[in-house]
Amino acid sequence: MLSHVIDAAGSVVAKAIADGPVTAVPPSFDNGASLYLFNLFVMTATTFLGTMMVGKQASRIWGQRYWDHPLDPVTLYRAITLLAGVGITLRCGAEAMFLWGWNPADVVTSARVSMAKRWIDPIAVGCGLMWMAIVVLGEPGIEHQLRKAPLPVDMWSRWPVLVRALAVIILSFVAALAAVCLR
Repeated sequence: MLSHVIDAAGSVVAKAIADGPVTAVPPSFDNGASLYLFNLFVMTATTFLGTMMVGKQASRIWGQRYWDHPLDPVTLYRAITLLAGVGITLRCGAEAMFLWGWNPADVVTSARVSMAKRWIDPIAVGCGLMWMAIVVLGEPGIEHQLRKAPLPVDMWSRWPVLVRALAVIILSFVAALAAVCLR
């Protein structure tokens, strides 16, 4: 099985790409450049934003590892956000990699990217399933803690933090637009 992954040139995927229509966008988009642009933009932006969120959450988990008990609501919250972030980042990252890597003139690279996507997707779904399990198991305790007063939530003071995310979204759109327009 591993030899099949390594031999992308002789793979079924490479043959399907070589035998398929030569289009600037994957055939599943039916030559819809705007749909391709939208998907490329969303998947790219979500990958970068997810990576930023996962990094932030992993840093918080590591920094608080001596103080947080494994069953504390804050630990469960961090685990939930980390797993959800890893899942969506891997899933969108795999799709972004596939969309950026599409090139019917280079079937070997396109086949490798497509096969890598198929390996990454189950890992992303596994993270999503673990996220769901932790939500189900930790929900009663987290809800109990969230109902205690006072619970100060000052979301408005955090708006400036989203400026960096907005910059990532804008840059992702510009990159996707350039990629689609220059094909």
